[in-house]
Amino acid sequence: MTDRRTEILDAALHVLAEHGMRGLTHRAVDAAAGIATGSTSYYFRSRSALVTGCVERLLEVDLEVESTATAAADDAAGLVDVLVAVGVALATTERHRTLARYELSLAAVRDPELRAGMVRAGDVIRARGAAALGAIGAVEPGRAAEQLMAVLDGLVLTALVRGPREPAALAAALRPTLERVVRGEPGVDRA
Repeated sequence: MTDRRTEILDAALHVLAEHGMRGLTHRAVDAAAGIATGSTSYYFRSRSALVTGCVERLLEVDLEVESTATAAADDAAGLVDVLVAVGVALATTERHRTLARYELSLAAVRDPELRAGMVRAGDVIRARGAAALGAIGAVEPGRAAEQLMAVLDGLVLTALVRGPREPAALAAALRPTLERVVRGEPGVDRA
């Protein structure tokens, strides 16, 4: 069962995806969550607290996905399969979270406090990615994780803007590039 705070943050991510940072208000989140006016303010007193909550919720979801996904990636081929599935999800079923993340990322360019939160959250995910890459033999897992995340992010952004939108076609479009990046890392089994 989802607690009220999580319910509010999930609604806030939908508001961000649909209306951008300017549309993220306590009232808009109340309406999106279908809760009484003022409920969001009770949990998040300021807009800044609400935005921080959104960053934390994105990280929480990312960690859930990452822990499930990396359990299936015990070699380079498995990691590529996981990354393709994650990329497809980010551009399709998790599209609203991806759009919310991009909204927050762009706002972070001008907001040092938000930028610090986004960087901290990204560092957690990169460290997990580096651990997964190290487990399959990457010589420089930290560097490889940086490159892999940048490539995946670019592929997902391109998919959101240009497509393809159909999951099988998107998977087919993502796979060759992700294979090259994962298998191009020195020390990773190329089999």
